[in-house]
Amino acid sequence: MQSETQNTNKNKSLVSFCVGGACGLGAALIFSAAVALALSGGAFGQDEGRERAALSSALAECEAAAFSANTSGRAMGACDSVLRSGELADGTRARVLANRAAIAVRRGEAGPAISDLEEALRLEPGLAEAWLTLSGAYIEARRLNPAIEAAQNALTLGLTQPELAHLNIAIAHEIAGRLDLAYASYVEAANLAPSNATLQAQPRRFRQHRAG
Repeated sequence: MQSETQNTNKNKSLVSFCVGGACGLGAALIFSAAVALALSGGAFGQDEGRERAALSSALAECEAAAFSANTSGRAMGACDSVLRSGELADGTRARVLANRAAIAVRRGEAGPAISDLEEALRLEPGLAEAWLTLSGAYIEARRLNPAIEAAQNALTLGLTQPELAHLNIAIAHEIAGRLDLAYASYVEAANLAPSNATLQAQPRRFRQHRAG
């Protein structure tokens, strides 16, 4: 299970994480999984009573926690309280589930995250970011082939940060011992994000693949 510090830093800038190029598989794993999804501000309507106001507050807290890498029990509770509501449209419910899953992955809770993401994707199969987070959760659970398939689905759906999907594919291949495939995917991720120190460091670990 990842440490509190690792979890807190998961969604922060990758550039600041590595010093002197010392970024191995562990560093890549820290940043492989959790992506938050924006929610509709009008999910509970405009004319809010006290109960709806409380739900709107919980919705905002759940979303904010997912974006800020807040892994607290309070953050999970906010997501839980929204999901208990019977008023959610399918699209909003899918995004809340994906955000709760992003928090769970950072907490090292792959099983609950996978359950949430699979439900979210049944409701909204076109959520590229949810496929990416599912890929990271599968990696956490060492379900490596499904992790690759989920990352490829994210790419097919036009993920806004495709380098992260290639990173997940590379990590899955490396854990499985498929080093040639891992190297190729790390190179692809690095090429897509030339200013990202973590991604640039990954191919350099594969000395046997470097020219000369």
